[in-house]
Amino acid sequence: MTDWDRVEKLRDDGKSWSEIAADPKVEYTPASGADPGRSLKTIYLSRRARGTGGRSRKNRSDEASPKSDKRSYRGIAIALALTVLLVGSIAGYLILVHPNPPSSNLITYCGGEGQAQHYHVLLIIIDGGSQQPLPYVPGQFADVGYLDQPGFTNSNLYCPNGGIHALHTHDGSGIVHAELPPTIVATSVTPKLSDFFTIWGEPLDTGHVWSFSGKVTATMLDLDTKKITDWSTNPGSIPLYVPAGGGNANPYPIPQSWIFSAQYGGGSSGGVFGGEMIWLNITHVAGAALPLVAAPHANPSPGGAPLSGSSGRWTAAPGSTSSVPAWPLVPGGTPWMVRSESVNRTFA
Repeated sequence: MTDWDRVEKLRDDGKSWSEIAADPKVEYTPASGADPGRSLKTIYLSRRARGTGGRSRKNRSDEASPKSDKRSYRGIAIALALTVLLVGSIAGYLILVHPNPPSSNLITYCGGEGQAQHYHVLLIIIDGGSQQPLPYVPGQFADVGYLDQPGFTNSNLYCPNGGIHALHTHDGSGIVHAELPPTIVATSVTPKLSDFFTIWGEPLDTGHVWSFSGKVTATMLDLDTKKITDWSTNPGSIPLYVPAGGGNANPYPIPQSWIFSAQYGGGSSGGVFGGEMIWLNITHVAGAALPLVAAPHANPSPGGAPLSGSSGRWTAAPGSTSSVPAWPLVPGGTPWMVRSESVNRTFA
């Protein structure tokens, strides 16, 4: 039986057909009276023309037997059946679990949780001096961006089959979950506050927040950089930034005094968030509103003593103060104050 692997190797080595035919390992036996090299070359080229190539396993005959053909056809049939089964399983999974192809659009994406990036932002809405919890239904898995109901999700953006938006809430605390799939992360887009409000289906501009109207003062505190930025001219453009530690970093404990001491839920975030705090302060008084700011202050509580430890002051109106729990924004650092004309909250 001719060893065609050996033939191919000797050809690669530059041997002539006569040398190849004479090689004992090739095991080629020419027909009686035929030139070994020439006849070997003829058979080789014939095999190539039939598409069987020059290579074959040693001791395999040049022509496959009917029995081996049947085995080959059976193997092909089994392989095709397994392929169909696999494709069907994948298709079924996509239909049942991901009815729509994963979108790279932050606003229209509907899918599951636990994505490539998962961090939390604290949104604080204050109307006329009173902090407002976000809408929620006790006992529900999620609320804004999940419930297909007016007041929870934009009616044009309802998710099919129990899907959830990349920006959503799990209770009324104000903790916004940013859970971005790989398709969105790959676009390098940074979510904005306006994206969350669009998914929510509620207005956000210099004169409106949710169902409240008035002068809007928008401020963002970044605990990673300890910087405060006034976004009052365009509240919707506030970036919901990825924490400095990465897309899954939530290194800061949630300030309980800013989430109603978990009265409307604790944020469903393990008690931590990414370090971004956003205040939307709506005022209804004539004249310009004082900006909502956080700044170092030696005696941050008007008429009160400097802060120490974990105590603080909350001023609901001039001359009216009451002690409330406070939170160390900068542990071991300078006391900070958040101020508006109707709200003064201080914390060490």
